[in-house]
Amino acid sequence: MRKRHKRQNKKFIFAVLILLVLLLVAYTYAIKNPAIIEEIPKATGKYPEPKATPVITATTPDSTIKVAAFNIQVFGTTKAGNPEVIETLSKIIRNYDIIAIQEIRGASQTALPALESAVNAMGGPQYDSIVSERLGRTTSKEQYAYLYNMQTVQLVGTPYTYPDPSDIFHREPYIAEFKAKNGNFDFVLITIHTDPDEATQEINDLPRVVDDAKGRFQGEDDFIVMGDLNADCSYFKEDSQSPLKSMNYFWVINNSVDTTTKSTDCTYDRIIITTSTKEDFTGDSGVFRFDTAYNLMPEKAAAVSDHYPVYTTFWSNRDTD
Repeated sequence: MRKRHKRQNKKFIFAVLILLVLLLVAYTYAIKNPAIIEEIPKATGKYPEPKATPVITATTPDSTIKVAAFNIQVFGTTKAGNPEVIETLSKIIRNYDIIAIQEIRGASQTALPALESAVNAMGGPQYDSIVSERLGRTTSKEQYAYLYNMQTVQLVGTPYTYPDPSDIFHREPYIAEFKAKNGNFDFVLITIHTDPDEATQEINDLPRVVDDAKGRFQGEDDFIVMGDLNADCSYFKEDSQSPLKSMNYFWVINNSVDTTTKSTDCTYDRIIITTSTKEDFTGDSGVFRFDTAYNLMPEKAAAVSDHYPVYTTFWSNRDTD
């Protein structure tokens, strides 16, 4: 009987030793892998809080300003009421210090405030906006808007719509001056959505708008024409001569890129700067493929817009005018 007790004691001691070894191994592994400990629910009985999604903010460093233009295709109350579309548009906008928006629709004029609220709800630097009156010769009118990061850009003066007594533009350009808060770069933006049927004529008349703006902003040399110019394919011969292609202008978004999300291959959207602005141009420009960046299926991308944003980057501290 005594031998049987001794054997049982040995088994018990052996089992305790095995358990201690296992606990030591587990403790050593947990110390080397702290993420394991972080995932263990706290003593409150609640599961760990999900990790916060990183806030999307303007991606430019302090020495540059990133400018974009984007036709968001029939943006009215219906599209503004689509949470997935609004989220994607908000992400896109927050990539830029300032973005010119074309094709805002809706007589209620509630779509843009909804978009701005969604942008700011993402956290980080807050954005402000300015918007034109409703423009167009028909009942189907559109508005332009500029949304800008208030931490990096400030509005200068009063924006205005190009006075067009001769009615040469279907939707008159919308013009505003801005300045980088992190430098001395000040610039005038001119955004337009040309009428596809009259794109060639309207593009050729845009130097009039630049000249008018030069008269209003005395001493300013940096002018940027941007937007959906319909400047390709059946609407405009991109290799043709134009007053906007004189030595006074530089086409930052040239004929080599496709700015459409669909199967077409057209450079409708453009950014064109006056020659003097080239000294502030970093050389960085292009088309933002949001469908690729955000892993969107074609139908999801099409719900956002049939255009990609076009963008360019300027030095914020090298301006000499």
